[in-house]
Amino acid sequence: MKLYLTQNSGNSYKVRVLASILKVRYKKTYVNWEAKAHKQPAFLKMNPRGQVPVMEIEGKYFWDSTAHLVYIARKYGGKKWLPADALGLAEVTQWLAFAQNEIYFGLQWSRGVAKGIRGGNLEEYQVYGRKALDTLTWRLQEHKWLAFNRPTIADIACYPYVKRAPEGGLSLETYPAVTAWLKRCEKIPGWLKLD
Repeated sequence: MKLYLTQNSGNSYKVRVLASILKVRYKKTYVNWEAKAHKQPAFLKMNPRGQVPVMEIEGKYFWDSTAHLVYIARKYGGKKWLPADALGLAEVTQWLAFAQNEIYFGLQWSRGVAKGIRGGNLEEYQVYGRKALDTLTWRLQEHKWLAFNRPTIADIACYPYVKRAPEGGLSLETYPAVTAWLKRCEKIPGWLKLD
């Protein structure tokens, strides 16, 4: 198993965290972001979207961190990190979708604009970002984890861009349930520090 990544990618981080928790061995191949290697023909053959991470497994390429989390969780984590029953799978999957919607278009894009990585309307992205933080608060005020009463790949998928929300101008000071959840995640054995 080989992971094509950049050090600062939150989506690459998700995959690295689950692999670390489950003690999964894999090869890292760093992509030169500054040289735009992810937009070159060789990389685009693996991922036509021109984004990291990409995972190579048995000669196949998978180009989304959600697919990577699902693969690693099911192959190496049994049902603990990704349940097999329909209701449990739906409960985790709704948070995976949330990570690719409000968190992505709100928290991640706010950070991108604030850091000069991408263009766009910062205030508009921050509206989505606050919706993401409000939704997390809705869940985490009465629960320790996003799905069930234990950590799952739902928590890993949502963590990095929530942790980096202040970099997009969205303070976490008024979201105590969210900051407590971030700290719980960081105490999971094998959890990696976010660079």
